[in-house]
This record gives sequence, C-alpha cells and structure tokens, in this order.
Amino acid sequence: MKITFTSIIALTLLLAFNPDNALSQVQNEAEISPTQMRNLLDANQVPLHRATNVEGSPFLLEEFFEGVVKLKNGHTTRPMQIRYNTHTQSVDFMSGNLAFNVTGDQIVSFTFSDGSHNYKFEKGYDARGISEDDFVEIAVQGEATFIVRHSTNFFEDAASYGQATQEDRYVTSEVFYLKVGDDDLNRIRRPNERRVLRNFDRFDNELEQFVDQNNLDLSVREDVVRLVRYYNSLVE
Repeated sequence: MKITFTSIIALTLLLAFNPDNALSQVQNEAEISPTQMRNLLDANQVPLHRATNVEGSPFLLEEFFEGVVKLKNGHTTRPMQIRYNTHTQSVDFMSGNLAFNVTGDQIVSFTFSDGSHNYKFEKGYDARGISEDDFVEIAVQGEATFIVRHSTNFFEDAASYGQATQEDRYVTSEVFYLKVGDDDLNRIRRPNERRVLRNFDRFDNELEQFVDQNNLDLSVREDVVRLVRYYNSLVE
C-alpha cells in the first residue's frame, strides 16, 4: 500500500509540474490503433490492387498479414494487417476496409507472420551495400546472425512500333549478410555453398555434413536460415 500511495503522489506531482511531458510519455508508451496511426502520421491512402499489366510485385508478400510497427516517434501499434513495400521501403497497413502507407523514415522496426514464417525488420546495420537507415530482415539472430536486404527496382518498358502492349516490371533482389561471433557483418556475393561456409570459423565437418544430408541450396534464403540455426545450436 505504501508503494502504491507513493507512486500516486509521484505521478500527481509530475502531472502538476510538467503535464505536457507526462502526458507525452504516457502516450508514447501506449499502443496505438490503425486509425490513430493514420491520423498521427497523416498517412496516405493507397490502392489495394495493382495494375494487371505489370510483371512482378513491389511487395515482399502481396497479401496483408498481422504485424506490429514501431514508429520513430516512440509509438508502437497494436497488432494490425500490414505488408512491406520493398520498392518504396515503406509499410502499408489496413484501417477498416482501406489501405494506407507509412514512409520508411517514420518507422524504426516492424514484425509480421504469414502463418509459416515470422519476419522481423530493423534498421541500424552498417555494411557494404547497406546503411543504418536501411531496413534489413533479421532472419536469424545469435552467435551467428543472418540478415537479408530486400529491394525492388521498377523498370518501365519502352513502347516500340508494332508492340501491342507495354509490360512494365518489378525486379526484386535479396542480398545476404552474415556475422559470426565478433567478426564484422560480411556481404555474401553470389551466395553458394563455398561462399557461405567460409564465414564460419569452426564445425566445418558438421556444417558440410548438414548441408549434404539436407540437400541445402545456400543461394536460397530458407536454406541459409536452416544452416545458421544449426550452427547456433552447435555453439550452445
């Protein structure tokens, strides 16, 4: 009871002498709804569906999935439907039956799950080809950390004489980075078994055997995830 009474007095004094600061702190710690985020950030409405004559997609996943967004202003959202635009490096979210967009410079991190995979995106990593302001996927975190930079470029098809239709296209790329122990974050160019395995400083035989037994293709994100998780289990 004494602790509770003291806490009430402290909060009362804080509100009395600095109400703006106190209210701001409470608001920053509270989870916000899609409607509140839309109003707070003056988010732009975006179409739910894209043009059918464009090849590829600007999104990591075309559908919306439940996720949480942490904003630069200190707010964190309640679980809501989101999707990651890898072309604009921004996040779309659903508010009611409408979709809105939040630009990447207003976001610190976000997470979501498609039912089979959990995705976590953060900023703050610095290596060749990425800066601390870029979103990267934290695919595995531990003694060995595997991150992926997802980006998409848009190519506009130049119409030519006699061409019936113009097909613009999105082309998406993934860049792999590995950090093992105290080593720097290393970019893996044209990933394959040799280029991935040389980042690990121990358990060479075990890792090679794991790759062979599971027929892993280390140019594929999901297979690198399996390998890095296996390495971390050996370290433990």
